[in-house]
Amino acid sequence: MPIANQKCACEPCGCVVSPQKAVEKEGKVYCSQSCADGHAGDDQCCSNCDCC
Repeated sequence: MPIANQKCACEPCGCVVSPQKAVEKEGKVYCSQSCADGHAGDDQCCSNCDCC
């Protein structure tokens, strides 16, 4: 049974990420490494949404 998509754990980011593309950090799932790192250096996250 496939694992369902999950919401990115980054607060302003409301996008959904597939388990295959997710970045996992400290037990949470993020849509990108930038979100997982807390947008250090004002890095943009994904191109799927306008949250960052």
